Amino acid sequence: MFDILKILSTHTFFLENNLKLIELNQRKNIGLSFAKFYFLLPNVSECLEEHLKIKVSEEQFIADLRNDNLQYFKDALQKYDAETDSYSEDFIELEPMEINILSGLENCLYSSEKPQTAISNFLLIIDILDYYENFSDNPKYWNKLLEQEIKSQQEIVQRMVNGEIMNENIYINRYKEVPFDKI
Repeated sequence: MFDILKILSTHTFFLENNLKLIELNQRKNIGLSFAKFYFLLPNVSECLEEHLKIKVSEEQFIADLRNDNLQYFKDALQKYDAETDSYSEDFIELEPMEINILSGLENCLYSSEKPQTAISNFLLIIDILDYYENFSDNPKYWNKLLEQEIKSQQEIVQRMVNGEIMNENIYINRYKEVPFDKI
């Protein structure tokens, strides 16, 4: 089986060195592409409503991301961070997928402003697939996806370094049939 731990530091180094070269409009497309992916994960809308106290559909989030109209999301994240006290008796620890959803969408939110979020989004896909590999009844299936993802990321990043704009539907097209709701 493919061992992600053996190549993760090399892959991270590859992402860091190459994604720092991309332009603003390329980073924005990364945000759009990955936002569509995160909405493939189970219970995204429920997670946002429960933890951030906002109701937003995938379509609305994508439209708002495209139009730089996500101040409500930034405000909700700040309020959540300010009100979360890990030492309080009523503290509810987030599930790993909830953390991935919130972190991923936050990365997408700041994709135009903070170049580091492009790297974080690529690595978060790896983390998500690794999570499914570790906790599913079919680790070989997820391991194969993980191996393919690493190769695909390297191809995508290389094309971006050469000036290509990432297709914002690349991740949703690749993963729309993946059973993320079955673990």
